[in-house]
Amino acid sequence: MRFLGHDLSPAEHARVTAAIAAAEKHTSGEIVVVAARESDDYVHVPLHIATAAALATPLAVPLLNKFASWSAITVSQLFLIQLGVFIVLAVVLSFPVLRYVVTPKRLMQKYAHRNAAAQFLARNMSNTRGRTGVLIFVSLLEHYVEVIGDHEIAAKLTPKDWKKIVDEMLPLLREKKTADALILAVEQCGALLAAHFPPGKDNPNELPDNFIILT
Repeated sequence: MRFLGHDLSPAEHARVTAAIAAAEKHTSGEIVVVAARESDDYVHVPLHIATAAALATPLAVPLLNKFASWSAITVSQLFLIQLGVFIVLAVVLSFPVLRYVVTPKRLMQKYAHRNAAAQFLARNMSNTRGRTGVLIFVSLLEHYVEVIGDHEIAAKLTPKDWKKIVDEMLPLLREKKTADALILAVEQCGALLAAHFPPGKDNPNELPDNFIILT
């Protein structure tokens, strides 16, 4: 399986799934891993930039008088120039390579975080008996990783605990060692959960152990 330059073989996919099952044997917590190719296509960004440039075009006309006489330009001609600016920029910036370059990193992080929160709800993370679900979320395009714990976990573990895991994952993701990064995160999350939420007499598997890829 290939997404955004990251190759995941069936064997690697199985390794991640097996790591989840192994980690959950030692804790009453539930671990879900979700990886997304991207959290948005950002097609609206080139349109916003092209619109702003087209609207600003009349402001640039006086500057062009240094090179040619634009004083006789008509309203209809100015409109055509604006339209041309919009079309050219919208088309050129729509190419993925440029689209992702011009998209603000802060916006990409915002969309990735929103996707992580949506996946937390979509995967029924809050439906576990002890409110001990943990989501490990990766959005590859944005180079974004987030670990979200449910209510009871958030009461015992701090953002610093999750940040340590994220910081160790990122170098592996940059090297496109996606499976290794996810297994590392699962094992470390499992260790933290085992310390604070050991398994009870019965330890039902409340959420699927499957490694989920959003394409």
